[in-house]
Amino acid sequence: MKARLKHFICLLLLLSISGAAQAAHRRTDVVAMYNGDQVTGEIVSLFGGILEYKTDSMGTLKIEWQEISKLQSMFHYEFRLTGGKRFYGSVLDADRPGQLRVEDLYGVHDIEWLDVVEIRPIEARLLDRIDIYLAAGYNYTKASSVAQTSFNTVIAYEDERTRNQFTGRTVITNTDDGDTSSTKLDLSRRTWTDRARLYRVFYGNYETNDELGLDKRIALGLGWGRYAIDTNRMRFGYSAGVQGLTEKTFSTSTVDDPDNPGDIEDPDMPPPSSSSRTEYFREESAELFLSVEFATWRFDTPELDVQFDATLYPSITNSGRLRGDTDLRIRWEIVEDLFWDITAYGAYDSEAESDDQFDYGITTGIGWEY
Repeated sequence: MKARLKHFICLLLLLSISGAAQAAHRRTDVVAMYNGDQVTGEIVSLFGGILEYKTDSMGTLKIEWQEISKLQSMFHYEFRLTGGKRFYGSVLDADRPGQLRVEDLYGVHDIEWLDVVEIRPIEARLLDRIDIYLAAGYNYTKASSVAQTSFNTVIAYEDERTRNQFTGRTVITNTDDGDTSSTKLDLSRRTWTDRARLYRVFYGNYETNDELGLDKRIALGLGWGRYAIDTNRMRFGYSAGVQGLTEKTFSTSTVDDPDNPGDIEDPDMPPPSSSSRTEYFREESAELFLSVEFATWRFDTPELDVQFDATLYPSITNSGRLRGDTDLRIRWEIVEDLFWDITAYGAYDSEAESDDQFDYGITTGIGWEY
């Protein structure tokens, strides 16, 4: 367990160091407001109906999208619309306020202002396309002598055709009876298709859970997904597919010492001694996966970000077995890029080797976004 924790911490440190440098283009963009004001700066992003805009004299501004009448920029961006369609190009002068004119390789497109869900600069460098979120928490209850330490991370990279994401969670629980831990690492790749909102998904998963008697599980899967709702305020999607997995589980039992059976009728006889025995089992199988995801956000101060994911895994090769897991993350921004983080998770296995089929946890801590 300690070795896994050290490896996880080292991974977080390396990733944070590798992303230490960030370069921005020159602040020559112009934002025009309906009240006649114009501000020169740098378009950082549009998301959740808020345009994040860096200036030299006023710092970083957050402007409501519906208050902006016109954009001017000489740089290239990705524009995502409510219907799921994406354009990759530059901004041209529009014929009227409230219209966005985008030029790409296929021509000029006139887009209604409120149809735009997201704008992202198309960065030339790999590091500038990476988003990193790190969080750590510690909880201790004196009455029960239970201490819990958690580490969470989300690292995402997106280009014109794909979104690649690594998600990691480690929770270590210390009690008077012993220590337990659970770790879940997910690596996914979503590839956009020619049909709006539809994507292909490929992913790999590594998981351990002492409470469920899981020494390790490695899974590889593929499938299709779709965003049913994708607006400035929320996103709801679902996906389905198949996966293959290999598992190593364990079961611990207590064994009496036959050389010292004891005698309950003779108080002078020592009590029977016992020892624990751990047996390991290996299994390879195939499963379906049925997943839903929901996210909502608010970028008015204080910022709020809520994301919920749930997945069911009906077994194909092991009739009657059903697994499932859920993840909930809530983030409130304390100061810029620093968040109060609440994470909850649940894991279920109808054929877990341990006495418990369900494991869950709630952790709180501090998160940082790059």
